[in-house]
Amino acid sequence: MNVIAGGLEQALRNRRPAHSLPREFYVDADIYRSDLERVWYRHWFFAGHDVEIPNPGDYLTLTIGDHQLVIVRGNDGVVRALHNVCRHRGSLLCTEARGTARRRIVCPYHQWSYELDGTLARARKTDEGFDPLQHGLQAAACEITAGMVFVSVAD
Repeated sequence: MNVIAGGLEQALRNRRPAHSLPREFYVDADIYRSDLERVWYRHWFFAGHDVEIPNPGDYLTLTIGDHQLVIVRGNDGVVRALHNVCRHRGSLLCTEARGTARRRIVCPYHQWSYELDGTLARARKTDEGFDPLQHGLQAAACEITAGMVFVSVAD
């Protein structure tokens, strides 16, 4: 960290007990990135309750740092966390905080459509040899415990 002399680790060691952290901890872009990498991208987070998405196609959206997620109940009843970004041009797929995808999740940009399990269902104007199985939505880890949905973007 360039902003704090001696680096982030040293700044944390030098903090005054029972006092607020220095201003940089709240506004510095490098420290924010470090927080994302050290905490937000490594752990599980509560996303909602499974009763909020009772039917196939019902979804919630969630942002974890740079990761946009859609938590959706599939036609098979399974709740999944998928990256809410079209594999074609990176457009945000589900733009509302919650909603229902009627049959599929459809990209508003070029209308690529995805099944509720994240597999690519339809893609217009693709080249010969294009393999739709390689272009489904990327999954994030998703677990339900006692009716609570938890997600993680960790590898």
